[in-house]
Amino acid sequence: MKAKKLLLFAVFLISQISVAAAADVISIPADQPICRLYSIIQVLGTIAGVLVAAYAGFILTSSNEISERNQSKALLTGVILGLIIIWIAPLLVKSLVGAGSLCGW
Repeated sequence: MKAKKLLLFAVFLISQISVAAAADVISIPADQPICRLYSIIQVLGTIAGVLVAAYAGFILTSSNEISERNQSKALLTGVILGLIIIWIAPLLVKSLVGAGSLCGW
C-alpha cells in the first residue's frame, strides 16, 4: 500500500513539472491586495514571533526545571522556523516558479 502511494505521488510530481513549464511568467505588483495581505501577515507574524521568542528566552534563562527548559527550547525552535518560513516563502516561490516579480521581491 505504501509503494502505491509513493508511486502515485511520484506520478503527480512528474505531471506538475509539465504544468509548471507550460505556465506563463507572471508579475504581481506590490499594490495588489494579496501582496498587502501578505505584508500584514509578515509584520504581525514577526511581531508575534519576537514576543514569543522573548517569552521562551525568559523561561529558558529563569527556569530551574528541565521539562520547562525543554519546552521553551522547542518553542524557540518553532518560532525561528516560523520566521524563516514567513520571510523566505516569497523568495522560494519566485525561484521555483521563475516569476518576474512577486510583490516587489
